[in-house]
Amino acid sequence: MTVGAHRRWVAGLVWASLVLLGCNEVRNREEPPVVFTDIDPILQEGCVDCHSGSVPAAGYSVEDYLETIRCVPDGRPATLPPDATAPILAVLARPDHADLLDASQADGLTAWVVEGAWPARRGSHPGQWLDPRTDAWHGTYLEETDWQGIVDPTRGDACGLCHPGSPAPVPGITSYAPGATDCTDCHDLPGGVMACGTCHGDGLRPYPPRDPCYFPGPPFGGAHKTHTEPSANMPNPLGCQSCHFGEDYAMLEGGHGNGEVNVIFQPAWGPDATYDSETRVCATTCHVRGGMMPVVAWDEAGLNLDCNSCHLNPPPGHATIACNGCHRGINPEGTRLTIEAPHINGRVDAF
Repeated sequence: MTVGAHRRWVAGLVWASLVLLGCNEVRNREEPPVVFTDIDPILQEGCVDCHSGSVPAAGYSVEDYLETIRCVPDGRPATLPPDATAPILAVLARPDHADLLDASQADGLTAWVVEGAWPARRGSHPGQWLDPRTDAWHGTYLEETDWQGIVDPTRGDACGLCHPGSPAPVPGITSYAPGATDCTDCHDLPGGVMACGTCHGDGLRPYPPRDPCYFPGPPFGGAHKTHTEPSANMPNPLGCQSCHFGEDYAMLEGGHGNGEVNVIFQPAWGPDATYDSETRVCATTCHVRGGMMPVVAWDEAGLNLDCNSCHLNPPPGHATIACNGCHRGINPEGTRLTIEAPHINGRVDAF
């Protein structure tokens, strides 16, 4: 037997063992009577015509499982609480929705919500593997196992044993478990599973907080937006490496994925730049203790900055002519910054 053939034989044996273990696990697991596969045809017949597309009616879509369980515009999850007051059921009492489902369909949808809105009944994984609000969610499992399933292809629970699209493919695997979803079918952002928005943000937004609908609780990292999106105070936003310097985020290794917030400032912020994890306060060229620069906590709300917050307008001894006489990125009237201004870069730029 050639080396390649032997690897394929071993991979096949491992896969078969996992399938058998999965089957045994399923037989011993209590299963709900109704899952998303059962009610999806109901939604497709009665709801999807309006609740789909890029601008769904009422801002709510039922095109797939995660869209169906997500929040309606007022912030409530569509399928919670698990009773008749859940938005997806309560709306059936409205005159414009009363005839969309027949009695049997309404009963089926109600049973699904009351049982916990399960995505699936059986498989190698727990039935709630896709629901981020449950303890059985696959992200929770990966976190509890230090993400090793997506970085170590030698593990018995490596995602790449069964699923294409894993960040760490298993050598020798050329065919995957029948029906196994490609990881990139759901994690379809550039970068796949390892896209920053997969774990830290919300879709294309690569920084915290997470989607509050699927991850309820106090928002984390509220000042990311302030630093990473253009504003009048900072027309040129900062990249991740400005405050999380020197780390390779292509994979989960080193300080990446260790469960801690590692703040390491790039050299441009000064040799004494620090972040206090207790007070959540930065001390850098932008926030200087004892100076005019504002010292603020990372999660402080309602901060209003103007020119006099960091330096007088104009600074002492400065010429009183319009700012655009010496500095670029100022509006024609010389009264405010534009997006081209090299502002908050730690230097005094005169052109």
